[in-house]
Amino acid sequence: MKLNIIAKLMCVLVVGATLTSCLEGDEMNTPPGSSPALVEMTFVQPGGTLINTGLRYFGGQALLLSPADLTDTIDFAVTIQGPVKQDVTVTLELKPDHALDNLPNDGVNYKVMSANQYKLLQTSATIPQGQTYANFQIVFYPPNINFTESTILPITASNDAGLTTSANYGVFYPHIIGNAIAGLYTREFIRYGTPAGTGSPDIHTFTTQVFSPVDPNTILVPTGYYTAPNYIITFTNTNGVLSNFKAILDPAALAADWDPAGIQVASGPTITVSSDYKKFTVKYTTLTRNVTDIYTKQ
Repeated sequence: MKLNIIAKLMCVLVVGATLTSCLEGDEMNTPPGSSPALVEMTFVQPGGTLINTGLRYFGGQALLLSPADLTDTIDFAVTIQGPVKQDVTVTLELKPDHALDNLPNDGVNYKVMSANQYKLLQTSATIPQGQTYANFQIVFYPPNINFTESTILPITASNDAGLTTSANYGVFYPHIIGNAIAGLYTREFIRYGTPAGTGSPDIHTFTTQVFSPVDPNTILVPTGYYTAPNYIITFTNTNGVLSNFKAILDPAALAADWDPAGIQVASGPTITVSSDYKKFTVKYTTLTRNVTDIYTKQ
């Protein structure tokens, strides 16, 4: 998931013109015309959506990294809201003491990322007078990241013009939601041409899939059938003991893709989990097929 800075630049370019106008109704963001300018952080999400940072948008700053990638690069920006009559040099600052800022909201104890898990490609930049942003990038190194742990990299920016940093949007919180079963899995996909599942399967394949965390107790992973909607797998984690596993097929995806095609789930999904939590077998049938997905931790 290499996010291309050039592809996202047009989105960032509208920070000064469009972003301010879009957020003028947000009293937490845009200073009144007679107020001093504010320094803020913004984040280009995967897909190119530009959002504010801070605790108000904490969930949107979750990193969707793949354990299968050697590197993943994300874009973010330091922006100025309000008039400034000089060039402004901004310098990124790591704020480890902000790692638990969101604890009252999500109850997650995030650890600050270690130095071998990321690299800031640039730590300072000058915003010329009349401009509104400085763009930055972080490279993350998934092979050095334990995706079962919740980690975070709080970042803010100082400046040489004495501008106030926004109290609401002055910290960028890129974070990874730790999940006990997150990571890379080998998927064995088995499909029979009848609901009974007798005889030999008509499809039997092996691929690599990612258990992508939604929160500490929920992951998404695609089934191998038809348009490959996600299973939503949930469980309970009691001091490292996992239980109460459940799996459903994403209802929104079924409504969008399977219903128009006349595909109906007749039974399941059911999920069986090995005692070491490294093998997950999910089964279901449609009106015409029998499907099994077996995920084995790599």
